[in-house]
Amino acid sequence: MKRIRVIITILVIMGFVFGISSVCAQTIYADVINVPQDDTTIQAAIDAAVGGDTIRIADGTYTGIGNRDIDFNGKAITVTSENGPFNCIIDCEGEGRGFYFHNSETQTSILSGITITNGYADRGGGIRCTSSPIVTNCRIIGNNAENSGGGLFLALY
Repeated sequence: MKRIRVIITILVIMGFVFGISSVCAQTIYADVINVPQDDTTIQAAIDAAVGGDTIRIADGTYTGIGNRDIDFNGKAITVTSENGPFNCIIDCEGEGRGFYFHNSETQTSILSGITITNGYADRGGGIRCTSSPIVTNCRIIGNNAENSGGGLFLALY
């Protein structure tokens, strides 16, 4: 599996302690995992990812197992399209939902630039969310639910 290694350096300026300021530098390594080049499904890429990684999905329509009922598994990762939601479509084909956020995802779990369509589930045909990820620049269209939340079911406890 070929991955692009991105090195992010963070500088944190600490407050003055006894009249002396200090600077702390920390280097974080983050991979970019490309779908379908590196992993053939979105779920496989998420499963391979570690905190801080980015999963970049190429233009196209994604269907089938591994491309629906997608679970971040509580990881602090970014899943994004290469060229925006009009070019990257998850078609659930009426066989499940697009994404299920239920493993304590926080604002460090980011979904961006995806269209989710034809999802079907009991609650949340497009996305079911019981945690707090960031979902931005996504199109959630043409999804259905048996009980509630055809496009999005949000229940924070």
